[in-house]
Amino acid sequence: MPPQMNPNQQEYINSTTPPKKKKGDMQSTQAHLNFSEVRDGIVIMRDGSLRMIVMCSPTNYDLKSSAEKDAIEFAYQGFLNGLHFPIQICVQSRKIDLDSYLDDLDHKLADQTNPLLAGLMEDYIFNIRDLLTQVNIMDKRFYVVVPYFVAEAAKGNVFKELAGTVAPQSDVSQTSKEFQDRKAELIQRTNSVAQGLASIGVRAAVLRTQEVIELFYGSYNIDESEHQSLGNAQDLVAPVTVRSGSPARPYQPQTKEPEPQDLFSAAQKNTTNNTQAQPQQVQPQYKPGGTK
Repeated sequence: MPPQMNPNQQEYINSTTPPKKKKGDMQSTQAHLNFSEVRDGIVIMRDGSLRMIVMCSPTNYDLKSSAEKDAIEFAYQGFLNGLHFPIQICVQSRKIDLDSYLDDLDHKLADQTNPLLAGLMEDYIFNIRDLLTQVNIMDKRFYVVVPYFVAEAAKGNVFKELAGTVAPQSDVSQTSKEFQDRKAELIQRTNSVAQGLASIGVRAAVLRTQEVIELFYGSYNIDESEHQSLGNAQDLVAPVTVRSGSPARPYQPQTKEPEPQDLFSAAQKNTTNNTQAQPQQVQPQYKPGGTK
């Protein structure tokens, strides 16, 4: 006789068991991603939380003196102790494609009329091609991910929590006002991180929407990104394809204001405009032959 299960165990098994797929039911690729969209340079996760990505300039720690190393360590310690929210530090290494660079050098070598310069360029191109056959020239970039988590809902039992980690959850919707409020808080956090990195001597730049999409494209398509660039993300939008019924209307891109170069300055400007805005007085209008 099989062992009896309590209702909680049965609910957990039913929630983690995937439903049977119907004929022709195909799952979208986006269902396997942890984020739902990228808007205004902000990555919106499926649980409603937000992320901003800051690209940081590297510094050669080994070439510093002992006093400079101590100063960097103390500044980095103070930077971490001053944070009241978690951050994620990511390092991405990619192989550099020098084929286009070498082809450009070949064209310049063909147009070179000075025999001395032509010989030097020929030796340089030969050495670079020989070096590429022996080692891989890598490009290493450093990123800091600044998160903003929404208020957590009331926790259920342990079986529901385990089911949420196994089965994918649906996207959490949020209003435009909620997004703007969370965006302002996230910008303040990102500004705090940028100032802390500046105290260490590290330059920081916030990635915009196009740059964030290119980062994800290179992360999910490592081999393709080495030889094929993404291009403008707005040009990749295609009309919606329906299975049957009336044909879908063609996609009409909406005019969108260009993103500001500095999100921190834009946020401060919007705050100043909202503070200085005064309510307008509405003058009553009178109609001929009517009452006031």
